[in-house]
Amino acid sequence: MNWIGYSLIYGVALAMDCLALSIVDGLVYAKEKKRKFVLIAAFFGLFQGLFPLIGFLLGAAFSRWIDQVDHWIGFGLLLFIGGKMIYEGIKAVIKKEDEENDEAKPLTLKTIVLQSIADSIDAFAIGITIKAFIHLPETAAGYEVFVSFGIIAVVTFAISLVGLFGGKLINKLLKGKSEATNILGGVVLVTLGVLLLLEGLNVIG
Repeated sequence: MNWIGYSLIYGVALAMDCLALSIVDGLVYAKEKKRKFVLIAAFFGLFQGLFPLIGFLLGAAFSRWIDQVDHWIGFGLLLFIGGKMIYEGIKAVIKKEDEENDEAKPLTLKTIVLQSIADSIDAFAIGITIKAFIHLPETAAGYEVFVSFGIIAVVTFAISLVGLFGGKLINKLLKGKSEATNILGGVVLVTLGVLLLLEGLNVIG
């Protein structure tokens, strides 16, 4: 298998966290327009390709420093976003909001960016070892590394888009109850954050 094949496989592996997050967004923000889903997937893909690229360009010393704190940053962001979802869902249940108000708030660009950072920052240090991961030959001209980051970004975009529409389907099964989707989505995000932290602390593999 050549370096392009390895880049595709690596892109799929890195995109799994984005898949889970995009399903949550599709679930909670099912009423958003299709172009918003494309925007979300584009941001996920951009950041998933961008963070390893930054690591590759900055070098090993800085990446080792980021590797010590990235899981804490990701955990904090996911805890904040997920906790906010859970709070809004529980508040809706307690107040028993009427049907007119029973819908999720619009997904803002700020939240999309925070999600993209939280779900991609752990890939920062990967840029340092990207040449080994994609099995580049010694005769490689150098552009292959940048093409690999592009492949990772495109694969993440495609997988995230599938996740978004999959989450929208789940929302239909829940009959669009925003309080249920907010609580469920928030629990998933907090769980992802905890798993990211435990993995970063080497508690789990």
